[in-house]
Amino acid sequence: MRRKIIKQGHNTLTVSLPKKWCEGHSLKDGEEIEVSEKSNCLVLSKESFKSKGDITVDISGLDRGIILLIESLYLFGYNLITIKTKTPKVKVVIHNIERSILPFLQDSVLNRIVGAEIISSTPGIYKIQVITDESREKFDMVSRRIFRIIIEMFETFIRGIRDKNRDIIESVGVQFNNAKRFSNYALRILNKFGHEEADKTTFYYTAISFLVKIANIIKNVAIYTIREGKLNQSKELCMLIQDIKESFDIYYNSFYSYDNSKFGKLHERRDIFKRDMYIKFKKLSKDDLFILTSIYPIYDILLDLSELRMAIEY
Repeated sequence: MRRKIIKQGHNTLTVSLPKKWCEGHSLKDGEEIEVSEKSNCLVLSKESFKSKGDITVDISGLDRGIILLIESLYLFGYNLITIKTKTPKVKVVIHNIERSILPFLQDSVLNRIVGAEIISSTPGIYKIQVITDESREKFDMVSRRIFRIIIEMFETFIRGIRDKNRDIIESVGVQFNNAKRFSNYALRILNKFGHEEADKTTFYYTAISFLVKIANIIKNVAIYTIREGKLNQSKELCMLIQDIKESFDIYYNSFYSYDNSKFGKLHERRDIFKRDMYIKFKKLSKDDLFILTSIYPIYDILLDLSELRMAIEY
């Protein structure tokens, strides 16, 4: 929509705010709003919008889906999440066990979100409070950290299978939790404040979500290797995974130092990778093939990420 600038007095120019927007944010005459200058744009926001306040949810009947529910409420921006449940335990289907709610929340949920603590626990009611202040300015630092953690995950997994060391591979899970914590934090920032370039918020949100998918693939492959594999992976497999890692490095560098030619290089590397993969296919063991087919989709995600980065640039 377009609005007419009106001169008032000698040094003041005013623009009226859309009535529907004001009503949607419960703005009344005399209230103050935030006005931020971002490049050639002015961004208006209501201060109270930064906090989603409190919410209460019933998790009775959920298993590990509790993790997803709490993460989603955290991403949305709630600062106090009250959990109610009629059952004292959670069934963890993947391990075929039951766990008490409180340690489950502590181990499985809070290690995936930044700045949250369980501040109250009574039978059937648990309260999670976000105690860390967020700001839009932290987004760049956090997103860079996500990239670095994923690179570390690649390096750790490759070193673990080369050295046939389960302890090294096992640490990929810890690194994944760190990647998840920072990605959840970044998405929370975008949900609460948007990106400083407001029209690019959706692109950045999707990019961070894709990075989480890459981290999740590496973590799942590491779990398989420890539980099901025999740590007899071939040199050919290590080389193929190293190739994917190097392509991720190219994307990371291009994300912060845009270069069209590097994105073209990623497409070329993907095609060469497919050719080499088919050539080496018959030499790979059953474990190798499972790992390779599980980790190959990272290349497709990188191409999707390339499209997003181009959209951000142009």
